[in-house]
Formats: sequence, C-alpha cells, structure tokens
Amino acid sequence: MYENGLKDLDWIILPNIPKYVHSSYYMYHIQTEHRDELAKYLRKNDIYTTFRYYPLHWVEFYDCNDKLPNTDYAANNTLCIPIHQSLSNVDVNKIIKTIRRYKNEL
Repeated sequence: MYENGLKDLDWIILPNIPKYVHSSYYMYHIQTEHRDELAKYLRKNDIYTTFRYYPLHWVEFYDCNDKLPNTDYAANNTLCIPIHQSLSNVDVNKIIKTIRRYKNEL
C-alpha cells in the first residue's frame, strides 16, 4: 500500500525492492530531505515515526576518519513509518494521505 500510495511523490525516495523479493517488512522506511519536518508533522497528526541506526562512524569510540557520504545521507534523511500487524488498511491510508498532504501545507 505504501509503494502504491507514495510512488508518485518526487520528494520521497522509497525502498528499492527487487521484483523477485517478497519482504516481511519489520520496518518500512522512506527518505526525504524534509525528514525532521515531516516527522513532526506526522506526530502532530498522531502518527508515530522513528529514526533508526545511528552510524558507527559517528560514534567517538569507533574513531573512523573515513568519509561515508551514503551512510551520512541515509542517517540524515531516512524515516521509518508505521508498519506492524495491528495497522488496518484504514490506518495505512491515513498515513499515506497525511504524508501526501504534508508538502501542500508547507
């Protein structure tokens, strides 16, 4: 439902899923340069989101001097939107509609 409901938005990148893979999705993520603002907007509309997986090269103990631009991009632009067994189709449609409405309310 997320794929079909969000695929035409040019300001969101959806997961690239190979056609031969059928995922059980323990999380569903989108990427956008508006991640933080979108997360706040969704929260105001009673939709909980998360940021996940703090990159190891940002941890001082790891002491990595490498530049990892793809990892930095993912860490700064990825937002996990709700996906779990208790969501109904009505819930998912609300999430999709709210995400679609966000850009119009900027």
